[in-house]
Amino acid sequence: MAEAGGEQQERKKTPFSVKFAIFSLMVTACVFFPTTVLFCGCLIPTFVAALIDPYPQKTTWITVGCMNFAGAVPAWFSLWEMGQHLGDALQLLMQPRTLIMAYGGAAIGWVIYYNVTPFVARLIVMKNERRIKDIDKRQKDLIRKWGQDVAGS
Repeated sequence: MAEAGGEQQERKKTPFSVKFAIFSLMVTACVFFPTTVLFCGCLIPTFVAALIDPYPQKTTWITVGCMNFAGAVPAWFSLWEMGQHLGDALQLLMQPRTLIMAYGGAAIGWVIYYNVTPFVARLIVMKNERRIKDIDKRQKDLIRKWGQDVAGS
């Protein structure tokens, strides 16, 4: 009995703002159901990226998702021009052009994720190496100016 009470106290309460955001999202998804169906079909690569990302920061789905969303926006605009009907959303999902745009955007997101991340890491390493060289040079200048006692064995 004591354990059950302890487990309830240990479980963190979800803030009201999060509950309200989820509720608002669900209501919006129901009101704009054809758009929800279209996005669920177009954003499958984003959902997969969120599921398979092994890192705690979960940055993969953000990179893939932004580009995937950018590829899905033209279909979204087309749906709204057609009148926001479920049949139109399904028709757009069956068009290869729609899926190529959305999934192509996701593919570009994967390319960015796999190429930009190592590039930025290399830049940071180069910057740190240059900083270490500058610190060593400064230390040698101080030793030359003030003597070996400055180095602090």
